Amino acid sequence: MKLEIETKINVAELYEFTINHNYKSFHGIVSLLFSIASAVGAVVFWDRLSIMNRVLIILFALMFTVFEPVGCYIKVRKQVKNAFSQPIKYIFDKNGLKIVQGEASAQCQWHEIMKVTSTKNLVNVYTTPVRAFILPKKDIGQQFEDLKKLMQDNTQCLKFDMRNGD
Repeated sequence: MKLEIETKINVAELYEFTINHNYKSFHGIVSLLFSIASAVGAVVFWDRLSIMNRVLIILFALMFTVFEPVGCYIKVRKQVKNAFSQPIKYIFDKNGLKIVQGEASAQCQWHEIMKVTSTKNLVNVYTTPVRAFILPKKDIGQQFEDLKKLMQDNTQCLKFDMRNGD
């Protein structure tokens, strides 16, 4: 069986991947808890804080709830403009995954895939803890179940969570 999926990653798709990747990790959860605790601390101790401490605690509360997502969005816009300006073709077959973008190509064998996750709009195929191939579900289309079966049959992932609707 051979499946080909061609996509052009846009800002919204890469932003969804980045936010999910960042905030579903241990570091992301701890960061959010820190910001929430700072916000609660600001409310509870507001009258007892000096102006400098108020400013600091507000900055801490906004750090991972506002500043980080905005910073990610700015970074994603630059990344889409530079690295994702050309369409990417993913070719899945018995040997693994071939990635073609313009004149460049790379091969990823099945045993190199360590994790497959899905979000509402994406399927993410991880080859390292921080590197993933992003497949928008809109581009997978009617091939979703075939792709899922092909990947389930050929990978020995630590985590395999590929759902069509989230």
